[in-house]
Amino acid sequence: MVSIRHLSVSVIGPGHLLSGQPNQDSVLVKRVPTGWLAVVCDGMGSKPHADLGSKKACLATFEVIKRVEFSIESKTLIKLIYQQWLNSLGDIKASDAVTTCLVAWVSNNGEIRTFQLGDGLILTSQQVTKRLNKNDFGNITTGLGKSKQFSDWQVTQQQLSVGDVIALMTDGISEDLNQGMEISFVNTIVESTFGKSTRQAKAWLKNEFRNWCTPNHTDDKSLAVLVINK
Repeated sequence: MVSIRHLSVSVIGPGHLLSGQPNQDSVLVKRVPTGWLAVVCDGMGSKPHADLGSKKACLATFEVIKRVEFSIESKTLIKLIYQQWLNSLGDIKASDAVTTCLVAWVSNNGEIRTFQLGDGLILTSQQVTKRLNKNDFGNITTGLGKSKQFSDWQVTQQQLSVGDVIALMTDGISEDLNQGMEISFVNTIVESTFGKSTRQAKAWLKNEFRNWCTPNHTDDKSLAVLVINK
């Protein structure tokens, strides 16, 4: 059975602090019967319930994946997650709670499946999923509550090895990284937090995100990192 070391952090951006808005990102890392699950979601800032949409998307993904087999067909899984998310919103309109959804599902034998709708970045030591460029969509991003097309999702599957790293991040981080330097950025975090307790590692990473090196940054920043131990 695969063993995972993990770290996840979500920090509100200066822009939302100034405007009195909540953090619209959400992050979740949990053990599931088939292995491990990491989810990172970024609510669309122009929507009145963006923060709720991202939280509910993380929980909806967990609720579905904890009860299905790792071999489930991708389209079926995405439909289940979308329906679970819609149900969890209650009376709130989906169009008022639009959120990106980045998912990494690691099986007990070290295989990984990833699913991405909207902006942000998923990467492993062996592969970086293609970054979505907002210009490709006429400056309109997509997400749950906006897209109902399976073709809008990026889906990957690969086998991991001991020592491999998995990371999911919102575009508040990924858009400020130089192309090709993403895995170096994540490896630096892994190395800098090695040996620290979970509490110490989270405190260190939150401080790094709050003192982000990009001038005039405003966006929320969320990251989940998993390392395959065995």
